[in-house]
Amino acid sequence: MVKSEGKGQLIEMKLTGETFEEIKIFGKNDDEKYPLTGKKINLETLRDIAHLRPRTQIMSAVARVKNNIAYATHQFFQNNGFQYIHTPLITASDCEGAGEMFQVTTIMPKSGLVKDIPQKDGKIDYSQEFFKKVANLTVSGQLAVENFCCALSNVYTFGPTFRAEVSHTSRHMAEFWMIEPELAFADVFDCMECAEAYVQYCIRFVLENNKDDLDFLETKKAGLKEYLKKLVDGPFARCSYTEAIDILQKVIFQIILGYCQGSRFRKRSLLGS
Repeated sequence: MVKSEGKGQLIEMKLTGETFEEIKIFGKNDDEKYPLTGKKINLETLRDIAHLRPRTQIMSAVARVKNNIAYATHQFFQNNGFQYIHTPLITASDCEGAGEMFQVTTIMPKSGLVKDIPQKDGKIDYSQEFFKKVANLTVSGQLAVENFCCALSNVYTFGPTFRAEVSHTSRHMAEFWMIEPELAFADVFDCMECAEAYVQYCIRFVLENNKDDLDFLETKKAGLKEYLKKLVDGPFARCSYTEAIDILQKVIFQIILGYCQGSRFRKRSLLGS
């Protein structure tokens, strides 16, 4: 291995003399068909080549950051006396209507024909299901973990969560991991203290242990590291519900005002042309 003269890599393999003769090729690669070419590939395209996606810089960097956030999550709550609770992924609870649910079923016929679905009195016969009733993927472990909070005091659950809202945008995820702590004998101020300390702990852990990854991600999102450092250094802003409503109303007013002014400008431009 020698220092690389290429851009974006530290080292490379140099083949000389006897070393070159010892190399055996087990499978040739067609440069024209290999999906990860030297050109820039967007994230949507990477979704279609899952077996190679982790080899890209951005996905490997994100994976390492996520790994350390998960590690820091357990470290924070364990160090603060919380008990980790495993809550069910398959459940009949909708957690007080937290979101649309993915239904889990075992009665869909292999034929794919509607007439072969078990029915009773003109309706689907859910008694034929694996659990003898309707079951879904969890939208939250909150209700399950609350029972343990009453028995064990401070607890938390951290695991996959599923939401079936029909919103195929970058702001909606059908599957994600959610941290849900439950504090015994706590008020809203205790909850805010816990949330702020947890977020700052995770960010600080990443800043200290993912320096190379953050340097790379900084090239994709300018100002990322500075933003994260501000979150760690300063206290979070806090306000009452009434103050929050006032802030939102002012922001909405500014957005509407800007839109109206923009509309008048566009109209004048059209009339002038």
